[in-house]
Amino acid sequence: MQPWITQSPAYLERWIDEQEIDRSAVARVIEGLDIAVRDEVGRHTTGGQQPNLYIPGLSAAPWWENDRFPWTADLEAATPDIVAEFEALGGLRGRRTLSSNPTELADEGRWSAHYLYYTAKAYPRNIKACPKTVAALASIPGALGCGMTYFSVLDPHTHIAAHTGFTNAHLRCHLGLVTPEGPSIRVGDESRQWERGRTFVFDDSFEHEVWNDTGSGRAVLLFDLWHPDLSEVEVRAITYLMEVSRKLIYRSFWSKEFVSV
Repeated sequence: MQPWITQSPAYLERWIDEQEIDRSAVARVIEGLDIAVRDEVGRHTTGGQQPNLYIPGLSAAPWWENDRFPWTADLEAATPDIVAEFEALGGLRGRRTLSSNPTELADEGRWSAHYLYYTAKAYPRNIKACPKTVAALASIPGALGCGMTYFSVLDPHTHIAAHTGFTNAHLRCHLGLVTPEGPSIRVGDESRQWERGRTFVFDDSFEHEVWNDTGSGRAVLLFDLWHPDLSEVEVRAITYLMEVSRKLIYRSFWSKEFVSV
């Protein structure tokens, strides 16, 4: 369990009081934190779903059909502009925001990224360089800052080990940009391949794994979006909890750095 989770319920209670929120409106968020604190997420999920922060009562499926999301057609139509901005940032070969593997998920090859947002933290330089990408994402709930938004690059012969995402309050979308035949992603028990200019949406709180066994790089625009079952006030509460988590994680990091000096 991440240490910040045990401290978050007290922060949430203060936020509810300060914002004068009806507790019943955020009951699922309160319950989700309680489940996480008791380390009982596994008792409430099935099929390989294992987030750190679990919100009960949300529809759960590894893959989601595009007809649930009317914005996919407009996003796919913007692919040429998005590819052009990806290439201007450096594309497959340029220097990337993240060029190593701090998550240790790439057990073979190299995964890297040009970030627009990382755990809702903005990268202003890349955002400024990608106005058409930002415009294409603007109407999608949460795509600009609820979690991750970045150009994800897999080098040839790269494997991303099986893992699960942070919370089931987000879904994740991929838009294919550079898509050689062969690379694939497994979410739950089903694997799919990317196509240039096509999107798919999945729940990354289910176990997922990625392969690029080819000799060519693969690139997608990856972003999180809010789960459509969430209410507006639940989104506000979870957004606040994400801010709390960043502060507590950074505080823990710097305190350890100070002690180690």
